[in-house]
Amino acid sequence: MKNPLTLASTATALFLTACAGPTVNLATPQPIKVDIAMRLDVYQHTKEVSKKSTSVATGTDPAEARRNRMADIQTFKNSRLVGEGRDALLAIRVETPGDYGDFIRKTVDAENADRMALMKSDAEKQKTSLPQIQTKQASLAAKLAFKGEWIEVVKDDGSSEWIQKEG
Repeated sequence: MKNPLTLASTATALFLTACAGPTVNLATPQPIKVDIAMRLDVYQHTKEVSKKSTSVATGTDPAEARRNRMADIQTFKNSRLVGEGRDALLAIRVETPGDYGDFIRKTVDAENADRMALMKSDAEKQKTSLPQIQTKQASLAAKLAFKGEWIEVVKDDGSSEWIQKEG
């Protein structure tokens, strides 16, 4: 009878040498090419809006259109290019040439058209005159203006002047 230790070491040696098989090369001579076709659908869901309360510029709700251009308007105000008028409409204070000037004029015109549509709607709902609504909105805009922004204020004699809002 052979030594059990010898049998175990022989079996282990045979097992370990049997596991070493041929070498398999996983590299490819050229990169693997994958052709993927992808489709991306983007939907914008909006609620239906009546025809009489649509933005002149975008065809959407005037309040929504105003929210969408709010950052541009604030940039114009911060740059002291536009100011809040006594009629609750924006006024261009500094004419800017070129494409940027055209962008400012187009944005201010669209903003004023939407403001006017909303104020007319408010006047109808509240059964009051448009000038009264404009006065209220102008007062609110002046209160909400940041320091240094241009606002048009009405003087005691009924005339108006442009000032930069204080602190």
